Amino acid sequence: MLISAQIMGENMKKLILIILAAFIHDSYASDYYYVASEHELKFKDGAYEQTKQRVIIGKNISLDSYQAFGEIGFGEDITEGQSIGSGSDYDYYKVGFESKYFGSLDLRVQFESKLNSSGKDNNELQINTKYKF
Repeated sequence: MLISAQIMGENMKKLILIILAAFIHDSYASDYYYVASEHELKFKDGAYEQTKQRVIIGKNISLDSYQAFGEIGFGEDITEGQSIGSGSDYDYYKVGFESKYFGSLDLRVQFESKLNSSGKDNNELQINTKYKF
């Protein structure tokens, strides 16, 4: 059972990477590529605890009223006392879309995964809504 779950997880990672590669192939007028970096400093009760940093390459695609996006990259988590390059490294990807309904309801759905080089992978699904009035 555990082995089949691992194989299924590996196949899912390959499928998502193939979808991201497909994003690179076609270009529309409002589509664009981007390079980004993200840096987070975490504190607990005012004391420094951890730094997270990542470098990302992404693509945004317009499909009718939807904005779809995909990102791939790599990062490192550094805890207190560690130097840059000695933290936990990982590969990273995120896919999702956003759209507007009725002129006032925004919807954003995204799936994010950190593929850790050691330990378990971290996955997250986010669904965000915003109603403007």
